[in-house]
Amino acid sequence: MAQRLIFFVNNKLIAMLLSAIIASGLIYTHPAFAHNFGGDESASWLAKMAEIRTETSIVAKHVGDKGAIDYYSDALGEYWNANDTREMGERNTLLATEIPSTINATLDDAQTGNQSAVNNDVTKLNGYLDESIPVRVDKDKLNNSTVQALAVIFVQKEALEKYGDAINSTVDLNDMSQMNMSGGNMSSMSSGMSMPNTIVDQNKYENSIGLATAAQSMFSDLATKNPDKSDANTKISTAFTKLLQDINGKADANTIMTDVHVNLHPILISAYNVQGADGAGTGYTVPPAVPEFPLPALLIVISIAGVVVATRFRPRLGF
Repeated sequence: MAQRLIFFVNNKLIAMLLSAIIASGLIYTHPAFAHNFGGDESASWLAKMAEIRTETSIVAKHVGDKGAIDYYSDALGEYWNANDTREMGERNTLLATEIPSTINATLDDAQTGNQSAVNNDVTKLNGYLDESIPVRVDKDKLNNSTVQALAVIFVQKEALEKYGDAINSTVDLNDMSQMNMSGGNMSSMSSGMSMPNTIVDQNKYENSIGLATAAQSMFSDLATKNPDKSDANTKISTAFTKLLQDINGKADANTIMTDVHVNLHPILISAYNVQGADGAGTGYTVPPAVPEFPLPALLIVISIAGVVVATRFRPRLGF
């Protein structure tokens, strides 16, 4: 009888302990859906907001132009998709509804030729995009100059992609390894100036200018916040000015790649400590944060395993 009582008490204590551990784990383990962005994800969101602003601002210049609006509709569909709506919904259901609906309203009003409505749509959308940034990007990441510099690189990368498509380039402008390191261009004129490229897609060309301008503006804001990097900031600003001049002048692919991969990105990456940025390839990323395994969840796993072992081998354990 005494042994049965001891067995009952022991089992009851084990059950109570297990319940307490599981309960504490449920309390202190953060829900998986409300995750915080890492550095590269935060930079991607900042870049995405700048890209959407750029696309919709250009749409406002093409009200009633079906071809241009169709192009920017596809571009906006790449920058904001169902996954973005879902992720925004994790933090703010209003913005998850209003951002995509306002993008669609902008495109619809542009199709019908309603300039006033489009202007109102763009103003409203910019407000929602502003609100989304502190919702999706933690304050420490938002104020981090490395994250902001990486966002500049992401937008600049999009500008090069669009420019390459606009001139029907046979090389990937974001891949430094495809540069002609001799610095020459076989189509150069006797004066040493490159012949302007033929633009095969005017929408992508205009888009590349808009994105490069957006990246330049983002960097100007970043430089203002980091006056201690004045020497590097001056060099980067000069490189941006040269890049915009060359894009507007329809320069050859190698000239544009030199502007970015030789004169701009290396200084930006070094000055703003963009660790792990790949200057030779297409991926500009920072090392991902080491994933955390929540201690309460670990305790739950261990406790359950312990109870299973204790129950199965109870006779050998002596209780």
